[in-house]
Amino acid sequence: MNIERLLKDAAAAETREVTRESLPPLNLPARRRPAGRWTVPVAAVLTVIAVVVVTVTVRGTLRGPEPLGAHDGPAYFLATHREGGAGVFDSWTGRMVADIKPRAGHYAALAVAAGRRTAFLADETGPCSTRIDKVTIRRDGSVASRTTLPGEFGTRVDEMAATANGTRVALVFNNLTGCRGDDVAVVDASSGARRGWRLPPARADSPVQSPVWAADGRTLFFATDAPESPQGDDRGFELRALDTATTGTDLLHARTALGGTAYLTSFRPSPDGRAFRAVEEDTADDGTFRSAAIVELTPPAGGGSGKAPVRTIARMTARQIAPAAPVDFRTTLDATGGHLLVSSRRDRAVFRMDDDGRFRRLPDMHRTDLGLIAW
Repeated sequence: MNIERLLKDAAAAETREVTRESLPPLNLPARRRPAGRWTVPVAAVLTVIAVVVVTVTVRGTLRGPEPLGAHDGPAYFLATHREGGAGVFDSWTGRMVADIKPRAGHYAALAVAAGRRTAFLADETGPCSTRIDKVTIRRDGSVASRTTLPGEFGTRVDEMAATANGTRVALVFNNLTGCRGDDVAVVDASSGARRGWRLPPARADSPVQSPVWAADGRTLFFATDAPESPQGDDRGFELRALDTATTGTDLLHARTALGGTAYLTSFRPSPDGRAFRAVEEDTADDGTFRSAAIVELTPPAGGGSGKAPVRTIARMTARQIAPAAPVDFRTTLDATGGHLLVSSRRDRAVFRMDDDGRFRRLPDMHRTDLGLIAW
């Protein structure tokens, strides 16, 4: 027998027995306005606000600063400030993410590894005494740890350059102030082991400038004054390449990578080493800013001391930064050579230009008196 069919027939029979008269009347309760009709909505809104506040507070406590904005170029840069320390700043808004206070003295030079996780800061603790701090930086720009490399240097550090992975840092010293020591040193960031080089006495008053590592982490480029031509003409800079793995302590044994360049700063080699980017500064006689440009230089075929042609990639002018008219200003490129920062200390302003010509004034910098910058 089909059970399903029997159930259907029984249900149909019950339905036929239901009439209008057999249904009881439907009585709805009288509608009343509830007392305190806004109590529930207001309580709900307050609950949501409380949850949001607690969530943001707990999130900030557990995670630290919010991640920096997603934009082209490095997310942050380092800069010294009037208290002698250094800050980590968002490179799009200028917001300070972290403040790194010196253990003693003040920070006189900065370097950031291209990998964006390691920075080195030269802490000048006396007229001829410098120690090097190594700082590990999180992705959001906050400081994860800070250590001091073993030993100290009996001279002043002018500039620094870190390898891309942050395992070594090159130091350029200023021995023109009565201090004595090497002109260049390379320090291992883990052990503190170091090695130094000097310019020959005849060139000792020609300080080394603009150190930067090649992609191999072994070759160190640096700029120094080019020797005068037989006619006595000033040939500007020459860029040399020092193989830090070879023997010898004479810096002029380093080969010439670019000869007779203009007075440029912040050299950055391309990954293949076939071109260099640098900053070209144009100032008036009183030091007033006229323009700063990202330029590219290509070494002449076959190397040697031939003059390298200079091509302008992008230029930032005084009109763009008006009303600021910086006299005390700093310029630097990031590791790729594609992004330029100009810091005007007097006007408390920082300007950014990318190699596609995009220009921006960092909005949150007007209260901050910056000095050296590195990114």
